[in-house]
Amino acid sequence: MTRLTYMQRRKGSGIYEFRKRLPTSLAGRPCPAPLRAEFAELINASTDCFKRELTKSLSTTDHRTAKRRDLTEAARVTDLLELVARLLKDGSESASALGSPLMRPLPAPEEIEAATIRALLSEDEKEREEGDDRRRLQTPEERAQWPLLDQDPFFGELGMADGHLEALGEHIEMLEADYRAAFAQNRIGIVKAELHDYLKENNIPIDPSSAYYRTAGRAMLAGHVKGYGFLRQRQKGDVVPTPVIAPAAPKGPLLSEAFTKWKSGSQARGGKKPSPNTVTEAERAVRYFTQWHGDVALGEIDKPTARDFRGALSRLPTRLTDKQRAMPFRRLIESIDADNAPAHAATVNKSLNLLAAIVGAAERDGEMDTVAGFVNPFRGLTIRLDDLHETQQRMPFSESQLTALFADPIFISGKRPLGGGGEAAFWFPLIGLMTGARLNEIAQLRIADIRKDAESGIWFMDIGTDGGRSIKTASSRRQVPLHGELIRLGLLRYRDAVLATKGKKDTDSLWPAVKSEDGFYSATAFTKFFGRFLRKTVGIEDTRIVFHSFRHTFKRLARDAGLTEELHDALTGHAGNGGVGRGYGAGFGLKTLHEAVGRIGAPKPVAALPGWKAKGAAQR
Repeated sequence: MTRLTYMQRRKGSGIYEFRKRLPTSLAGRPCPAPLRAEFAELINASTDCFKRELTKSLSTTDHRTAKRRDLTEAARVTDLLELVARLLKDGSESASALGSPLMRPLPAPEEIEAATIRALLSEDEKEREEGDDRRRLQTPEERAQWPLLDQDPFFGELGMADGHLEALGEHIEMLEADYRAAFAQNRIGIVKAELHDYLKENNIPIDPSSAYYRTAGRAMLAGHVKGYGFLRQRQKGDVVPTPVIAPAAPKGPLLSEAFTKWKSGSQARGGKKPSPNTVTEAERAVRYFTQWHGDVALGEIDKPTARDFRGALSRLPTRLTDKQRAMPFRRLIESIDADNAPAHAATVNKSLNLLAAIVGAAERDGEMDTVAGFVNPFRGLTIRLDDLHETQQRMPFSESQLTALFADPIFISGKRPLGGGGEAAFWFPLIGLMTGARLNEIAQLRIADIRKDAESGIWFMDIGTDGGRSIKTASSRRQVPLHGELIRLGLLRYRDAVLATKGKKDTDSLWPAVKSEDGFYSATAFTKFFGRFLRKTVGIEDTRIVFHSFRHTFKRLARDAGLTEELHDALTGHAGNGGVGRGYGAGFGLKTLHEAVGRIGAPKPVAALPGWKAKGAAQR
């Protein structure tokens, strides 16, 4: 026998293998992230590029068996490469994971079976209506080829001739017997051509080794058995209508569509829009869901589906490697072993709350009004937190920890670590400690947000939404008088120095070296820097101590100074528990807050610091 193009024998073992070079349009080229999981066998895992050559053992030393397997493998790989090429041509190389056709749910077996029956009956109906095509030959020369046609009293009309009906009946009986025998033996190869056409049409990878391939094949075979049974009834004159595709009941927008609309926010003046950080977290939650359940319509997501996703999220590791981040969510979850610490319940709840917000926005916009009985599947799904465990998640700094922190050259000799955002490395911790402000609130400060009250002469920090800034809650909008220690250390001199820089306006950021994301000054990079700084440089190994610990420390200092809960809630922007009447009168006046801040003593390590200097900040 002639050796096949894709078959060769390994030296030593004598086992045959399939070996095929990938086309030059793919070989060695980067594979788009959304396609990597579905076409893993074509991808070099270390480079995320398409392989140059695909090799697979045929697991036999027998030449005839190997040849048969080689033909099967060649057909499969050819179909696989055609699908990749079609997806790339359609623009999938730039598509996000949300939009990839491979993220759509796979058709259910019932759907494949119904589609098969409908196709068979539809084609049969067309044949019975049109009859023998030869009867529509128009010229005498054409009809002369088939002399019996002119004897047909129905020449040129629609409908079936007697001979055609008999021939069709024999054909139906023969094929029905074949399909029934194949179904009894579970041999789906009889519908291979039809199955491959269906999979190609629906952009589903053709992989005969997959469980779905056999499930889809058996469903298609069942459709042929039932379909030919219906055709036999038609042969006897029974009325068997071709099923009509009923219009699908409205299910609302796809999750990806709802997300796109949600992230754009309200266009009305004063309407809230999610911050870039929130959008990033929501995009991750939506991407994980679509990779777990598909990009389905909101009306198709029920409580069991949402709970199943919650269970998957709960297994997500606390920290992901770069390789894990590149994995599709389902593959990532399947790869987790017992050594990986699972995500905290609060992290899982954040994703669930974001999904609930996206679905809720679609409800408010009336996009779910036509979905009967719809209930937001993510609402009320959050995990109840362990109160004892939760109180230990973030701890205030001890005085010894503050001493170690503020003894660093950043605060003593003016050094500025790379990645610390320039002067932000010096000022962010001090402002966080002496005002209780959140990290993102500090990062978003503009020059104009440190200003003097014209009436009282009090310097304060304005936390709000002017200039495209974002706040966590309505109660976060506030004016916080500057602690005297911040003024002593030179915050006002720093502000004036930034404003004096050529080309600067008071609406510019107070932190020139902190990067902006779409006009929103994000503290994401600083968070990573500060975490490394605490652990590796300062030597604070307690993971409960983070930047947010400054806020906890300020609350403790306020309580130690005898401030009421209502007063220090007003300073930190907490809603408090005072009821509706508490919101009347716009809170405390600036003078009262200034007096309260004056009663808060600065920790000794801060009081011992030298003042900020405008020049001489070295890099390290």
